[in-house]
Amino acid sequence: MAEEAKHPTEILVDDIARFTEDIESLHTTLPMMMHVTGLLRKDADKKHLDYVSGHGKVKVKSEESTTYTLKFEDMSAVNRLKRNFENFNVATRLIPRHFVTSLVSQYDSFLGRIIRFMFSVKPEMLNASDKSLSFVDLTRFQDIASARAFVMEKEIEAVIRKSHADQFDWLRDKLKIPFNKGLACWPDFIELTERRNLFVHTDGKVSSQYLTVCAEHKCATDKILRVGDQLEVSNAYFENSYKCIFEIGVKMAHVIWRKMCPDRIAESDSNIVDITLELIHKSEYALAIRLLDFFVQKQMKHSDDNSRRIMLINQAQAYKWNGSAERCKEVLHGEDWSACGDKFKLGIAALSDDYSRGYEIMRRLKHDESFHRSFYKDWPIFREFRKQDVFAEVYEECYAERFAMEQITKSQNSVVAHVIPQLQTDDKAK
Repeated sequence: MAEEAKHPTEILVDDIARFTEDIESLHTTLPMMMHVTGLLRKDADKKHLDYVSGHGKVKVKSEESTTYTLKFEDMSAVNRLKRNFENFNVATRLIPRHFVTSLVSQYDSFLGRIIRFMFSVKPEMLNASDKSLSFVDLTRFQDIASARAFVMEKEIEAVIRKSHADQFDWLRDKLKIPFNKGLACWPDFIELTERRNLFVHTDGKVSSQYLTVCAEHKCATDKILRVGDQLEVSNAYFENSYKCIFEIGVKMAHVIWRKMCPDRIAESDSNIVDITLELIHKSEYALAIRLLDFFVQKQMKHSDDNSRRIMLINQAQAYKWNGSAERCKEVLHGEDWSACGDKFKLGIAALSDDYSRGYEIMRRLKHDESFHRSFYKDWPIFREFRKQDVFAEVYEECYAERFAMEQITKSQNSVVAHVIPQLQTDDKAK
């Protein structure tokens, strides 16, 4: 029996997962890469200086520097050691550039899959394509479906080759949605994609086109830039770039999903909840807030009130764990929760630090088969609630077992990205 074909939204779920995993891998890997490269660079610098000081004679010494003289037969070894150190020097500059380029490349690839989703849902959108086939081309295809697939790939390729601003114009014209209207990170996105072009084509040197495009889209820069200025990638810049690409990619995918498949909004709601909850688990609260602030807007349609309220609860806890307890309260107080079930009320009690109320609800929830005891350990919303001494007592009373969080020894989920600054050596080999 033939396997039933996946619905386009099911394929899109896989595409979204692949996209977020790919850019998260870049976000996680760069700090480790820079840390290791920095250690190797430091070791190479030490070996170079140790060789110079061990084989050379001091010629001039001051508080700022020391000049050595070396025998001719030692210069080859010195030059190799110096070159090795300089290679790591260059790597600390180039690696972040390549990661920025990869971020944009992953976005471009994801956009292609989103456009394929659009054509899969509404094949008639291809009817407006200006792509034509010659008679010779037509003879190569077995049927009209193959020819149509060929035209679709050509159309996707044509869109991907456009500037990133023009790509949004294309989407707006196709779906009648102004995607970048009110999008706070839009200037950052345009600047990022233009900087990526500079890294690929001009070694990161500012061009007149970069300045023109950035001015047109009101992109903020660290300083006044001129043609020929050198651009690099700081820790803060890469962090913001990652969040920007993540935010735009996920928002775009779900806005198009909800626009084109309104009968499958429930699956979209579920996917948004999964994505943002995972971000909260990873302590990426600011990024979760960016997404949830957008998807809980009043004009946003949801499959049911339950899904919307789950997003609100996640929005509130993201604000709380991000250090904005007042904004958390505003989110919670903006809704009437009186008719909601105990699972919602327990979450609100935990976020409001109303622990006595929480203990009462725990005792009621012990009879609810849909609320598993493992949630107390797994859900980040109970992060502070489960630290209370009385919580352990009530948990044992409810489930006749002691509450204990598993102690897992592991490396940090993420390391704060830092580029080790270029070491200023006091020693000069001559």
